[in-house]
Parts: sequence; C-alpha cells; structure tokens
Amino acid sequence: MPRDPGPRNHPRGHPAALTPGAARRHSVSMPELPEVETVRRMLHATVVGRTVASVRLSGLRLRSPIPAGLPARARGRRITAVRRTGKYLLIDLDGEVTLLSHLGMSGRWLFHARPPAALEPHVHARVRFGDGAEMWYQDPRRFGLLRLVTTARLARDPALVRLGPDPIAEPPTGAGLAALARGVRTSVKAFLLDQRRVAGIGNIYASEILHRAGVDPRRRAGTLGRGEWDRIAAGTTRVLGEAIDRMGTTFSAYRTLWNEPGAYGERLLVYDRADEPCRRCGAPIRRIVQAQRSTFYCPSCQKARRKALPGRA
Repeated sequence: MPRDPGPRNHPRGHPAALTPGAARRHSVSMPELPEVETVRRMLHATVVGRTVASVRLSGLRLRSPIPAGLPARARGRRITAVRRTGKYLLIDLDGEVTLLSHLGMSGRWLFHARPPAALEPHVHARVRFGDGAEMWYQDPRRFGLLRLVTTARLARDPALVRLGPDPIAEPPTGAGLAALARGVRTSVKAFLLDQRRVAGIGNIYASEILHRAGVDPRRRAGTLGRGEWDRIAAGTTRVLGEAIDRMGTTFSAYRTLWNEPGAYGERLLVYDRADEPCRRCGAPIRRIVQAQRSTFYCPSCQKARRKALPGRA
C-alpha cells in the first residue's frame, strides 16, 4: 500500500494561502493544463496502488449525469496510473477501465488520509479506499465530468477524439503551428484556445504566451509569419512549464489535491493586470473582450504588425 505523502512542500515563494492581491479583481478562470497536470502528478503519487472499497455519489448531475452504475463498476478495482490529455484526467483502474474526469470551471479532487467527520459541501463523488483514506470530487458549479470508460475505447471517446495534440506530451513547433493556421481567419488568441488544434491552453495562458511572443492577440492566425509562430511555440513550452513548476494559477476555485492554491499568479505578466504597468516596458496593460472572454496584452510589446481583428474594450 502506498504511503500517504502528506501535504507537499511549497515551491520557493509559494504563499501558504492566497495573498491579498492574488485574486485581487474579478477574474474567474477554469483549470487549464498546468492546474490539471499538477493534480495529475499529486494523484499519481498518492492514489496509485490503492484499491477502491466504495464510491458514493451525490445524485446531482454535472455537465452530464454521473452514471448510476459507476460505484459498482469501480468497487474492488486497484488504481494503476493517473494520466492526462489536455484538460482531462484519466485515472486507470485494473480490469481495463478508466475514470474520465474533467474539472470544468470549479471542480477539484481532494485527498483525505483521515476523512473529516463532516462532509464538505458540493462533493459529488466520494471514493473510499481499502485503508480508509478517501478521494473527493468537489464541484460547486457542476460543469465537470465524471464517468467510467473502457480503457481500450478511450481513443474513440467523444470527449477526447476531437482534441489536438497535448503541448506537454508533444511540444509544439513553429512549423507545425504555422501549418495548422494556414488560411485561418480567426484571431490568434482564438486559435490557441481551440482545443481541436492544441489541447489544454485556456484564457490565462493564451494571454501569457502571446505576450512572451510579442504577438497582438487580435491578429488573424493565418497572417502570422514563421518567426512569430516559432516564438509562440517556444512561449507555449516555457509558460506551461513554469506554471506547472509553481502548481498552476489560483484566482478563485482551483486548489491542488492538498487544498493549496497555485503560486503562478504572482508571475503573470499580463493576465488580470489591466491598467497596471507592463513588467517589460512600463506601458499600461490593456483588457479587451474577444468572443465574450477577457484578453490582456501590452499594446507596446505586442504591436499589431499586420491586419488584426477588432477587440472591444
């Protein structure tokens, strides 16, 4: 039986709790690849090798109903691995079944070596292991996903089949992104958010990647040159890697397996920093709306070089 590792040590500079400015404005963000990868690593280190004794469900639906047969199918099975593709967690159990999980907007997995006497609110799945430890899926807004899938059929699952390559498993290249963007008329920001092209990037990291690359988020994706795509590819690898190292970004709901906030928020260069000075040039960061979502960028560092799509302030 694996040893309960207890709470993780914080990375250098990680706050024990959210600092006053860590969630200082109105931003609401869903867990993206770095947050899900953080949870995956913690789950893999903590629950692999444990056997499911029981599963209790709240009876409430998430984005779709949790199948009523899930507890019976999971009971008695041992967790063999925890994987990830894009924003999806894949918790493999013996017997060739996989628990497919998406955190939606407010979902989180929590681990309790000694479960508290009182059940916390919004817990929709309570997985009890043979040694008495428990793993809870908590989701106040209920946009997450939880169901069992035959492992051999994962590649054909409707939730996964449409996903593009995972940028951690398959780091993007400028040539590859340029080929994907050929003839694309949507903005480069929308391109990065399209899970069919690159799986896992969301609103926070798209803004950060484009700032690192010096690319205006309103630019049409199909107009970018190869050098710009090279910078976007490099920025993707760098930003996602740095965010994973600091356990992701917390603004409101996201927590690690140990109920800790992510520490990358203090490193953000543009996201949620409207009107604050750019950390590179000092110009005020701008906020615009693209497809009903906030985009943050520096108009000095990310000058439009070719035709851009309009953004609404």
